[in-house]
Amino acid sequence: MSKAPISQIDNSFTRAKAHADAQAVLASKRRRVHKRRLAVLGALLLIVFIVGLVRLHTIGAQRETADANVRSAQKRLSKVKSKKKALKVQVDQLNNEAYLEKLVRSKYYVSKSGEVIFTLPAQANQIGGLNTTK
Repeated sequence: MSKAPISQIDNSFTRAKAHADAQAVLASKRRRVHKRRLAVLGALLLIVFIVGLVRLHTIGAQRETADANVRSAQKRLSKVKSKKKALKVQVDQLNNEAYLEKLVRSKYYVSKSGEVIFTLPAQANQIGGLNTTK
């Protein structure tokens, strides 16, 4: 038995069905393309969002570090200013003749001619190394 060739019926119904099938295939391809585009766009947006978050976190950490550096620099500046103020007072005192004379006499036991210097204990009640305070 030999097979007879299959022929296609060419009428309006089969043409409409073939056209509908072709349209369905095109619609399916369009949906796949749109889904793929949407997935790629979503992935790109997600990547941009994640990169933005990472950058924001990095900037925040850098700001915290900079703020800590500023605070420590302000503390050092405050200490230096107070030290400068104390040194200025000391310079002013050293420029004062009366203070300078008193300092040299007390620290280095410098005396005027004919003057005798006695060192007394720090406490008035201390005699001979014994403390007599109650």
